[in-house]
Amino acid sequence: MYHIDHFVYLVHDLEGMADQIGHQLGVAFRPGGRHQDRGTRNVLLRVGPKTYLELLAIDPDNNAIAAPRWMGVDLLPPTVVGRLSRWAVATTGEQYDMSRRELAAISPAMGVSEPGSRQLADGSTLKWRLTAPGAEPAVRAAPFLIDWFGQLTPAEKLPEAGVSIRSFTGRHARQLPSFVRAVEGVTFTPGPEDVLRLELVGPAGQLVILTS
Repeated sequence: MYHIDHFVYLVHDLEGMADQIGHQLGVAFRPGGRHQDRGTRNVLLRVGPKTYLELLAIDPDNNAIAAPRWMGVDLLPPTVVGRLSRWAVATTGEQYDMSRRELAAISPAMGVSEPGSRQLADGSTLKWRLTAPGAEPAVRAAPFLIDWFGQLTPAEKLPEAGVSIRSFTGRHARQLPSFVRAVEGVTFTPGPEDVLRLELVGPAGQLVILTS
């Protein structure tokens, strides 16, 4: 089975944008942590039973990781406050390996599998594997894969916030892997460039639109 694991929304001001989007939705983001081997940090919001929204920013306290960093975070222009740049599909085991090979057939770089980890606020470390989301391009319509090895995922650990996905749509300039058609709630059409658009609804019906 496939499902949307999370969306990546790049920002410069992590706390400021978490407050702004949280206020618009009438909810509060939860602390995420730091990706020590990626040079980024995040906050999270549950937007479905197994899906979350990640606000991602460069970690100013991590000087060990230089640009270009993952998810296109270094390609966010100073004048743009936020950008929906990536989305992740959760799967595991043989299905992960099969889907990874499909990504590799489209682009060898997209099919590379990497270990991932994040230091949590309580000092523990969450580990996973994922296909490379890439430092480029700025926006990518093709998802990356993530395998949580049967652990409780961030979405499952986050409290219910009353936020739901109204729609997730996009355009793709190149071929998408066939497994995207098996992901519920996703609509893509061909276009001249990759575009992502996410519509979220807050607990009182507030609508927030995040785009690339």
